[in-house]
Amino acid sequence: MRNIRYRKLIKWGINIGIVLVVLKFILITVDEITQSSKIEEILGETRNLRIALEKYYQLTGKYPELTKKDANTNLYILDYVNERGETISFAKIYGKKALPKTYGNRYISASNKVYDVEDFSKGNKKGGWNYNFSGNTGEIHPNLPENMYREKIEWNRQ
Repeated sequence: MRNIRYRKLIKWGINIGIVLVVLKFILITVDEITQSSKIEEILGETRNLRIALEKYYQLTGKYPELTKKDANTNLYILDYVNERGETISFAKIYGKKALPKTYGNRYISASNKVYDVEDFSKGNKKGGWNYNFSGNTGEIHPNLPENMYREKIEWNRQ
């Protein structure tokens, strides 16, 4: 009688172990898919920002001051009025009224804060965006650490 109970317990233990292993693989796969979509979104937003920055520059002869207080949440404060009285709006060029947030994790908060940096490798990597406004280059990169995702992306080179 005892042997039958032990065998049933062992079978249940094996079945539970198999289910746990399968669940772990499913969770890892879902996490990888989620991370990949976040990476693609951040890279897409970086590309869109760069295009909008260049269009703004072509129209005004200068890059917008994304580092200006509250500009990250209200791009309309960057509106430029040219000599003919025409308003050139970075928000309208970009198609959004605020900068997108870079994703966070348990160590970094999601953020759309913009930091003025000339050496992108020296960003604080706390989320948001690194932007070379003072150098007047219009260059912008996500301000994220390389180990943010499994792919170990060097964000200061993207």
